[in-house]
Amino acid sequence: MISPQGGGWSAAKVAAYRDAYELFTQNVYFASKETGGHTALAAHRYLSQKWFLNAIWDGLSRDIHDFKFLKSRQLGCTTEARALGCFWIGIHDGMRGAMVFDTDGHKEEARLEIEMMITGLPKSVRFPRIKALNRYQMVLENGSLMRFLSAGVRTSKSSGVLGRSSGINFVIASEMCSWDNQEGIKALKNSLAEEYEDRLYIWESTARGFNQWHDMWEEALGDELAQVATFLGWWLKDTQIIRRGTAMWDKYGEPPPTDEEHARIGQVKSLYGFDVSPEQLAWYRRKVDPTREREDEDPEDSYDLQDQPWTAEEAFQASGSTFFDAVKLSGRMAEAAPQKYQAFKFWPGVDFFQSTIERARTWRETQLKLWEEPQPDGCYVVAADPAFGHDENNDRSAINVLKCYADQLEQVCEYASASTPTHQFGWLVLSLAAYYGLYSGSTVLMIVEINGPGEAVWREIGQLIAAIRTGYYRDAARERGVGDMINNIRQYMYTRSDAISGGNNYHFKTTTQLKVAIMERLRDYIHNGKLSVRSQETLEEARSITRDGDTIKAEGRKHDDRIYTLALGIRAWEERLQRSLMAQNRTKKADDARRALSVADQYQLLRQYHLNDFFRRKASARAAMNYQISRQSWGRRF
Repeated sequence: MISPQGGGWSAAKVAAYRDAYELFTQNVYFASKETGGHTALAAHRYLSQKWFLNAIWDGLSRDIHDFKFLKSRQLGCTTEARALGCFWIGIHDGMRGAMVFDTDGHKEEARLEIEMMITGLPKSVRFPRIKALNRYQMVLENGSLMRFLSAGVRTSKSSGVLGRSSGINFVIASEMCSWDNQEGIKALKNSLAEEYEDRLYIWESTARGFNQWHDMWEEALGDELAQVATFLGWWLKDTQIIRRGTAMWDKYGEPPPTDEEHARIGQVKSLYGFDVSPEQLAWYRRKVDPTREREDEDPEDSYDLQDQPWTAEEAFQASGSTFFDAVKLSGRMAEAAPQKYQAFKFWPGVDFFQSTIERARTWRETQLKLWEEPQPDGCYVVAADPAFGHDENNDRSAINVLKCYADQLEQVCEYASASTPTHQFGWLVLSLAAYYGLYSGSTVLMIVEINGPGEAVWREIGQLIAAIRTGYYRDAARERGVGDMINNIRQYMYTRSDAISGGNNYHFKTTTQLKVAIMERLRDYIHNGKLSVRSQETLEEARSITRDGDTIKAEGRKHDDRIYTLALGIRAWEERLQRSLMAQNRTKKADDARRALSVADQYQLLRQYHLNDFFRRKASARAAMNYQISRQSWGRRF
């Protein structure tokens, strides 16, 4: 066997490792459920395994040593990872490695497979043999050690000891989605080497809801200089097809792709450069819908989407009954991706007038995202939900600003933070409402969730408005022009849907029935595209929303603060603004056309309006005069 060269990672070193590993796996045998008996790994490698290895070689060539693999089920990557683990500790003397599994059963299964891989190597292959082996670790002749660890699927007293007191420079962690060991993950990460040039850390798992694996995946996506995040879809396994000319093909392959299937095939091509074949589509149809009874509008089972996802976005599904359609959300995510925003942070002062909103210096500081500044004659809803407002488990305060038309809504600003006290949150809500009421002729409707701490927020806002208009803040407000700006702010008045008249109350107090109503409406607008959501964080929240009877909320440790404020905004718009906007023909198309006019065009349009209005008034006056003459003429006849 050829030993790879030492030193830093270069193209030559990567090529040497790749060639050495290929030679190694030509002699590594494993039990394959597809071929039966023992099969050489190199002779039976799926495309998914090739993508897995290529991601590692490519990452190492860029001096990246931390790899996250989000995958579908049964792609062969776990077996490939175990073989790579054997190779890695065998080719590096004195390495300290760990293989971590979700359960003791899987740990034992892996230990036996690794033992068979090494003991099954021909004598002609120069490779360190096993010197010592027990349930917990394996020592090779070159002094390298591999520990076998179980993370556990439930929290226990020993959860935090995973990897503690152990210096580790090689890790393979499997089925992270099943780990219930957040403290153990932190301990394991803290034990990893950071400078050793041949370190390698591989984390691979399917998705199962929004858990710590989802958090690790999201972190890897945002840390592209130090981590590689690779998605391996079901379509990467070569054998997952139904061949033409069979009865199975007639049932599952013959019908042409639906609109939903066309969209998914296009997403795979766009995101991963892979063409899903008709034979693969037939296999997928049989896998998830063997009876072929599912209608296009029927939601897919969330467990199918987690096990056999088309894209990384589809992989993380809330377990059980998902509230938003995964395909529709993927489309909205694609629309939101190119949207540019300005990033800000709220700096509260000793009072309302000392508070500032300043540019965020880093993405970690970003609390407020602004996609569009206020427009003259704009119509806006500012919807706010304080931490622990509509849900006692949600610890973030959120605000969404929606630009309103007669026929649709656009998200123009968003705020979310877990560190804003109620009185300061009230200052921020009023500041944003005043900001979007900057221009004369603008309309801003403010709606606040007043359950729990929300009442304190509303009281702070009410006192501020009163102090600005009549109290000791009046002079300060006049100097800063705030007094004129808040004149454009209106308060949302809640009326029961079945009320004939009266019974109005300020703002919104969520009940189970009301939450179902506004969330259902939000889903309608996200699905049909009448609500333009520009925030990818908001859409990420939407993916974690589940429904269990009348309970609609984010799964696990996830939040729904941002998404809930959108629902509040839609409620305020439909009840208090939409009809007047319809009467004025303030549609999105009409507004775009009006704003696209040149100054000369606007002047000409104004002149034409006044001219037409003049002729209408003259015509009305003549009609009234003729009517009066006619009445007098009739009076003289009797």
